[in-house]
Amino acid sequence: MSIVSRVRRDEDGQLMLLVLAYTLIAALLVTVVVNLSKAYLYRRALVAAADGAAVAAANVPDLPRVYAGDEPAVLPLGPSRDVVEQYADDARLGQRFDGFEVVSVRTDGQQVTVTMRAEVRMPFLNLISSRWRAGYPVEATAVARSPFLPD
Repeated sequence: MSIVSRVRRDEDGQLMLLVLAYTLIAALLVTVVVNLSKAYLYRRALVAAADGAAVAAANVPDLPRVYAGDEPAVLPLGPSRDVVEQYADDARLGQRFDGFEVVSVRTDGQQVTVTMRAEVRMPFLNLISSRWRAGYPVEATAVARSPFLPD
């Protein structure tokens, strides 16, 4: 038996191992890309919802205070939490996002800061870890300034 025939016999199946290894690497890459893409798009949608809620709250002045005769230098903002909750109900954010909640609504009378949280269910994350079986938490914060401020 020659050396060439012995080397050929020892290399049988090497290509199959290489194909299997590259298939595993490609599958892991697809898994990571799909999970990250879904989390990014979900967070982007949550940021858009938080922006809308913050703008809605920044556009509502505190009318009872204005009509009470107070003449503030700037038109004060109204009860922002109620406006944000109403916006979330009208936009059906609780149905669009799993585990949706309005974390905080803060106002200083001139601008509104809204923070929302939801959970994104990732298709392949459970294959890697069971830690986020209920969903991966995503949070978004938006700030809107009142249009009633003087220039």
